[in-house]
Amino acid sequence: MKKFGRSIYIIAFLVCMLLTMGAAKVADEQSTEYSTLTVVYGTDKYVYTDKPVVPSDFTVIEQIAARRINAPLSQKIEYMDECIARGADYKTAVKQCFPVLVRELDGISDSVFVPPTDAKTVYEHGVFSVVPEKAGRRINEEKLYASIYCAFKFSGGGEVKATISDIPPIITAEMLRAELYPRSSYTTDFSGSSEERAHNVKLALSKIDGLMIPAGETLSFNDTVGERTEANGFKQAKIIVDGKYIDGTGGGVCQASTAVYNAALIAGLSCAANAHSICPSYCPAGLDAMISSVSDLLITNTTTHSIYIAVKVSGRTATVKVYGEQSQYKIKPESVVLNVEKCAEQEVVDNEYKYFEQGVQSGKRMLVSLGKDGVTSETYINVYKDGQMIKRVKVRENTYRAVPQVIAVAP
Repeated sequence: MKKFGRSIYIIAFLVCMLLTMGAAKVADEQSTEYSTLTVVYGTDKYVYTDKPVVPSDFTVIEQIAARRINAPLSQKIEYMDECIARGADYKTAVKQCFPVLVRELDGISDSVFVPPTDAKTVYEHGVFSVVPEKAGRRINEEKLYASIYCAFKFSGGGEVKATISDIPPIITAEMLRAELYPRSSYTTDFSGSSEERAHNVKLALSKIDGLMIPAGETLSFNDTVGERTEANGFKQAKIIVDGKYIDGTGGGVCQASTAVYNAALIAGLSCAANAHSICPSYCPAGLDAMISSVSDLLITNTTTHSIYIAVKVSGRTATVKVYGEQSQYKIKPESVVLNVEKCAEQEVVDNEYKYFEQGVQSGKRMLVSLGKDGVTSETYINVYKDGQMIKRVKVRENTYRAVPQVIAVAP
């Protein structure tokens, strides 16, 4: 019985809607005037005429009735007022009664919309620079729909102007330029290196050149440079292993990591590095950064802005520069040598004639390798402000082995 009653209601409702549509059609044929609204946006305009919406099914019929979509303008205004009183914004209220209008305006908004472009830092030809930001644009829907509501309520339609507003970018050139203050510079000299070793120094530093470390993040030298293999472009050169110089792939990379380490220290960044077993000649004791498969250089950006690293190689010297936010402090690393153990002299009789030709005068001597003094050192970071040292922090203690000077003696 309930189903039958509902069916009667639906049929009656449909008949009423058909009669309404028929009446609307007759009225249209008699040149009935509908409310019109002209929306001007830029140099274009859109004209909306509030004609009845033809339902496609029963659900649509119910919505049309509930939202007063085909009701007289006075009833639509009354319903929009109710929506606004319940907390709806102007667009939501207008959409209840004028869905076709809102649909068309959404399409216009999409055509006008241009997203903003943030400024960005670029690195070209050894120089960091900033590409300026660009503002986006959009139709200010808050103002537009408030104007539409007022136009319908107080004038029955008319003309409204859509305000096109700029959308500011999040990242500006001014913000990025503040990150490009020169914080440090460190130069290393590898003029005494073989061609192979010099190649490795340059190759490793090329992997660091142009890098950016976001605030709070850590750079791993090993991860950035990659394995020191021939497949990765590295060549055979002398490396330090267990207190001895031996041939190995990637010799010279530690000088590159040491240059990066010192530049980072001077820039005031947090660094974690390990020392070699013997003190290298290219930096003071306690300021080296040994790199191997089990030893890494880690640099953490403890500032509030991004850090940028640039490398310039000129002949057999390389300069590492670090850029970031300007700091009121100046950092000076200090190596303090506590003890020096003089290297011994070791004589090796060249019975296998590895160094002399046979027939050479017995007892002739030849320097095979230079020795290296053993060193015990401490490393400090001295912090200055306005020319006065305000802090001195010990960051490392290192003991380097002594390596004997080897003299070959002819048998």
